[in-house]
Amino acid sequence: MTRLFRTAIALAGIGAGVSALLHAQARGGEWTTTAGDAQRTAWVRADARLTKEAVQEGQFKFLWKMKFDNESRQWQSLTEPILLDRLIGYRGFKALGFVGGSADRLFSVDTDLARPYWTTHVTYAAATGGQPPSSRECPGGLIATPSRRTALAPSAFGGGGGGGSSAKSAVGEPGKGAAILSEPRPSAVAAPARPVAPRDVAPPPVPTSSVLAPIPFGGVDPLYVMGSDGLLRTLRVSDGTMTAPMVPFLPPSARPSSLTFINGVVYTSTSHGCGAAPNGVWALDLTADNTVTTWRTGGAHVAGSAGPTFGTDGTLYVATTKDASATPGPYANSVVALDRATLQPKDWFATDDADFNASPVVFKYKDRELVAVSGNNGRLYLLDTASLGGADHRTPLYVTAKYSAPSNGGGLATWEDEGTRWIVASVTGGPTAGLRFTSNGLAPAGSLVAFKLVDTGGQLTLAPAWRSPGLASPLAPLIVSGMVFAVSSGESRAGPATLYVLDATTGKPLWSSGQTITSVARAKMAAGSGQVYLVTGDNHLYAFGIPMEH
Repeated sequence: MTRLFRTAIALAGIGAGVSALLHAQARGGEWTTTAGDAQRTAWVRADARLTKEAVQEGQFKFLWKMKFDNESRQWQSLTEPILLDRLIGYRGFKALGFVGGSADRLFSVDTDLARPYWTTHVTYAAATGGQPPSSRECPGGLIATPSRRTALAPSAFGGGGGGGSSAKSAVGEPGKGAAILSEPRPSAVAAPARPVAPRDVAPPPVPTSSVLAPIPFGGVDPLYVMGSDGLLRTLRVSDGTMTAPMVPFLPPSARPSSLTFINGVVYTSTSHGCGAAPNGVWALDLTADNTVTTWRTGGAHVAGSAGPTFGTDGTLYVATTKDASATPGPYANSVVALDRATLQPKDWFATDDADFNASPVVFKYKDRELVAVSGNNGRLYLLDTASLGGADHRTPLYVTAKYSAPSNGGGLATWEDEGTRWIVASVTGGPTAGLRFTSNGLAPAGSLVAFKLVDTGGQLTLAPAWRSPGLASPLAPLIVSGMVFAVSSGESRAGPATLYVLDATTGKPLWSSGQTITSVARAKMAAGSGQVYLVTGDNHLYAFGIPMEH
């Protein structure tokens, strides 16, 4: 066999491998923003390695932990990881995770090999001088979870993750990630752009497509990051180098929610008036001269660390909580639908006592798109996006009886299993008298509870299903392949945290991390490629999953 013939066979094999990988990535999704997708479902529909059978057979285990050189600020330490399942570059195939640090740092990890990949210091570049003193409500630092490109709607190829690469997963119905096709060498970056003042007027129309355009071969899918100076940075995923000038977005030292990049626009929200930033939603249009558009709540805080949630048509849904120190504005205790291009209100649902405490989740049911959101009054609200609150803006589609004591809200997750829609919510305190769940053990201090969506002749309700074993200050849950991943954060008892795997249809425990985690847990979890990731208050990233063969 000649050298030329061997080379031709090798190139053909590489081409076939790249083609198969591109097909698998087109069908699946990646964890590109907080809660995995634009609808904040926190649902990985299928993971070829991380299955219920694998957990029951004892294959799921603690894999590794990594400590980052980061200084915590108040209750802030590390952000939820953002994942990239496959980077094809000159150093081979890589699976990477990206974690923001409160000390204005960004860390990249090779999640297959459990090795640091690169670190970027987000140098404070605001013109205001030094940073103000840190407080619990206004901690400062890099607290906004970064974002990769995120789509609004499911991939046209569907969501199955079982037929492609053994490392692929498919994040819940909406929000499919993009393929990474190459890893270019570093290059120089221009100086920061001229500041652009925020304005409350409509920018030029944004692209209407809800599906991500493919990355051409030789291109890069960037990572979007914002530090405490309020400047947005576009980083190359392969080495952390900036690929474009910094762009002014928020006032310095604001308190932003996570970033979400959709069709050339980066979205976030602000709360607590930190850095003199008004509470509201912000959009930075990178396709229209870096125009910044804002919607102000009138004083109410935006609920949830994820910030805005997106319908598959691009509408933003924002839940607000009351501000006890200020006069209630027109949108306090509300769920507000905002136009994607103008950020102007399209519809809203308001109630006097909900005090919403987490970002909403959005999901499809038959020909309807629904919103679920939890309140500090211990109830779960179901809304129809066609008319959030009815003619009087105060009538929900359905609201549950009280199931939780007042809390800050760990968050929700939603998934579908054999035609049944499920919603799981975090609970503070013991069981209440209003609802009866199938119990899986004593839960005096906290738990997760699951509801089923019930359709009775077109009348939709939420029926209580199961309650998990006891969890101390539970974090927002995560769903993978018919399993609920739940964390007893340990915050209320000064730690340490414990990770549990529960059967998604019964709530019965399948696995526990025991004493593996040595600190309280913070932020949300992330999942992909057979692994689940959790960050802790002592600046560690933990990985649990099915071991890979190398």
